[in-house]
Amino acid sequence: MTSFSPPLLSVLELFKGPLGRVRFADIDAAGLAHAAEEVEAAALEVQAQEAKLAELRQALAQRQEALLVLAQQALAYARVYAEQDEALREELSRISLPRAAKPRKSSAGKAAGKAAADAEAQPESPTTESEAGASAPRPRGRKARGSVPQRASNSSN
Repeated sequence: MTSFSPPLLSVLELFKGPLGRVRFADIDAAGLAHAAEEVEAAALEVQAQEAKLAELRQALAQRQEALLVLAQQALAYARVYAEQDEALREELSRISLPRAAKPRKSSAGKAAGKAAADAEAQPESPTTESEAGASAPRPRGRKARGSVPQRASNSSN
């Protein structure tokens, strides 16, 4: 990882090459190289700490989400408990918790999840396109309540 600007790199390269044996007051090639190594080490440490911070933020978000889900359940139970207590029921009705966030999938995870969902949604019986009626479009969305699943007719039965 290089955290040096191009002009700074040019100065460092000059003191590695043509100015390698020159010393100006307390500035020489070894001193510049040592300072550059310290900058690199500090940059690597920052990168490591930022990665750790990202992990900690993710863990915090997961814990906050778990607490929210638990609080939603507690509120639901409390509302049932307070059905006969008007004052408590009023107090509970003023509480409005946000909805729990849906878990996010990466783009690769979304594609895999969609493929798995599509595989589960397909009927198991017909295994070839000719048996399934390839010309008929596959129904989309949820089934209506009380509806009976329709299977493609198999003319060989």
